[in-house]
Amino acid sequence: MALDNKTIKEEGFSPMNYSEDMLVHSVDDLATALIQLEPYDSSGISHFRESLKEVMENGSFSEPVKKKLKEALGKIERVIEGKSSATEAALIETGKIIEEVMQEMAPQEFASAPKSFVSEEEVEALEKKELKYFSNDADHSLIKEFIVESMELITWAEEALLTLENDPDDGEAIATVFRAFHTIKGTSSFLELKIVSELAHHTESLFSQVREGSIRYGGGYAEVALYSVDMIKEVIRLVEEALRGKPLLKPPGYNELIHLLQHPEQACALRGVEEITPPSARLGDILVSQGVVKREELEEAAQKKGDKPLGVELLKLKTVSIKDVARALRTQKRMQGVTPELESSVRVRTDRLDKLIDMVGEMVIAHSMVTQDSMKMGEDYYEFQQRVSHTGKIVRELQDLSMSIRMVPLKSIFQRMTRLVRDLANKSGKHINFLTFGEETEVDRNMVDLVADPLMHMVRNSVDHGIEFPEEREKNGKFREGTIKLSAYHSAGNVVIEIEDDGRGLDRDVIFARAREKGLISDVSLHTERDILNLIFEPGFSTADKVTDISGRGVGLDVVKKNITALRGKIEVQSNAGKGCVFKVRAPLTLAIIDGMIIRAGKERYVIPTVSIVKALQPQEKDLSTVLKKGEMLFLQGKFIPLLRLGDLFDIEDAQSEPTQAIVVVVEDNERHTGIVVDELLGQQQIVIKSLGEALRDFRGVSGGAIMSDGRVGLILDVGGLVKLAHAEQAEWEDRRRVKEITKIEKEDKHELS
Repeated sequence: MALDNKTIKEEGFSPMNYSEDMLVHSVDDLATALIQLEPYDSSGISHFRESLKEVMENGSFSEPVKKKLKEALGKIERVIEGKSSATEAALIETGKIIEEVMQEMAPQEFASAPKSFVSEEEVEALEKKELKYFSNDADHSLIKEFIVESMELITWAEEALLTLENDPDDGEAIATVFRAFHTIKGTSSFLELKIVSELAHHTESLFSQVREGSIRYGGGYAEVALYSVDMIKEVIRLVEEALRGKPLLKPPGYNELIHLLQHPEQACALRGVEEITPPSARLGDILVSQGVVKREELEEAAQKKGDKPLGVELLKLKTVSIKDVARALRTQKRMQGVTPELESSVRVRTDRLDKLIDMVGEMVIAHSMVTQDSMKMGEDYYEFQQRVSHTGKIVRELQDLSMSIRMVPLKSIFQRMTRLVRDLANKSGKHINFLTFGEETEVDRNMVDLVADPLMHMVRNSVDHGIEFPEEREKNGKFREGTIKLSAYHSAGNVVIEIEDDGRGLDRDVIFARAREKGLISDVSLHTERDILNLIFEPGFSTADKVTDISGRGVGLDVVKKNITALRGKIEVQSNAGKGCVFKVRAPLTLAIIDGMIIRAGKERYVIPTVSIVKALQPQEKDLSTVLKKGEMLFLQGKFIPLLRLGDLFDIEDAQSEPTQAIVVVVEDNERHTGIVVDELLGQQQIVIKSLGEALRDFRGVSGGAIMSDGRVGLILDVGGLVKLAHAEQAEWEDRRRVKEITKIEKEDKHELS
């Protein structure tokens, strides 16, 4: 940010002669502001000029310094007046002048300091360089389409590269990478995006050699290929910024990467890998050719295997790892000609898709209103009611179809996690086999980005805290290679994502001790195993002995829980000390429409998501008990369940408070049950979720709003919050209820006496 007049005044600079210390400080501020200036920031350059003039007018400088400052001011003014064709070079020259001024004013500080600005030759080169800006004639819509298409192609290419790490001979994966960069090269050349086409061309050339068999993918080639993917992502991001008026410059490391791509033998020298192409499609031959097992070991396993598959016997003998067998099986499928079929698709603008979903939601509301009106008409309008019912089926199918259009697979997230584990494993020196299951599981497209960060935190924790180093694993009787499994599946209207590792697990005693240090817990006997394990989700909680650049700072899992809760989801953890740990995330498939049960309390109506409802009943007196410090409980199916009166929670007048005269809706969250006392069940319907806005976002017990069939607004209950409230504050609510009843009786007595 440039140093403007306002900043100078706030820093204490007044329009008077500066002292010597103030002069040094102000010139130092000028240098700092200059470093942060961008060539296209005309406003910032103007502010810098005013700041420079202010310092010159109020400071007492020697003649040589005055001369240099005037020279710097002249260069800046020429830039502002448009007389300088190379803005970047002019700013660098101004920086050199300011540095010379600083050296003259405080020579002792610069006596041993290296030159921080570029050489004369580099300045001359910059003066000759034409910065790439998009002209007004450039077709921005075409470039935007290119950006979207390129990111999709890069995603496919990155997935194929990760496949090639396990099976370097996968011809389909090699072709996928080649086609991706070939397409990007052609389109970017047409759009005159030389910085993109140059990188794509050289990467394409590398994979042309891989495809022809002149070089074998692996080792250093794998590193430089993945680096190329990262670089082209950054370049395309810069293209997107250039559409907003910034210059299109080469990112750091671009030229070095181009050099490596032009001389792939240097990349190969980074990590030499020599493998032999499998001579046949037999699994054993493939494993031998890949250097995983020796022929003698293979023959021994073949004699012992009996009816079992060869891969199972080799795993039992600890001759190979799961990763080795999986890679060999993929190679076997490729050699047998088993290739996946590609599906055709069409790209739709997201704003149009969002509009479609909104309109379907409004149609659901309108249909529910018509349905309610038709029910009031009586039997004389039977045919009309039948047509309304038929329309309802069509609306439901249309809604399901529109929601399915909005659904996207979790494959992109799983791919990012695969790359993350690969990089973290290489960095930490751990051997990790990362397995994914259910990557085609679909969720609402808005959910994809929202669950990515929580998953990344948990994967990082599994790598850093969960999986042990190879020596430690071997000492404990485990394979040197640890395993992390990421899986996803649908369950009861939710998507469940599990992250499981076979590492050291969570140490209950260590967690308890650390929690006592932080004052989060007092007596272990008062807490269950699950309560203690859930302490890892408390803010700032960490059992790490040291902070690494991967994790250990005590931030992360509390943020994970907060983000998952914001999605109306929940997170659970299970652990077996010394054997591993499982994190389970459960979130709704969509944030737009849910099935809900409409309930009434007094004159108010609320919505309970049907996926959370266990059952509804009208209890008898014998089913109710009062437990010390826990308040009134409902005895159901052999266990006590706390009761929560909706009328007391929201202070609803005329709400039924006697459970035997009301309906108790039993809800479940994280295997904990609570009975919600309501007046009446009004029926089930589809609910279009509406936000309550910032003012009511943290309203206790409520997660959103909905428009009812009669046009009125109903609140959607936050079942998780209500269950937590019932279990944590049941005694307090019971005391409040009794005080309320006593107050009511006293008022009635006073009324009778009067």
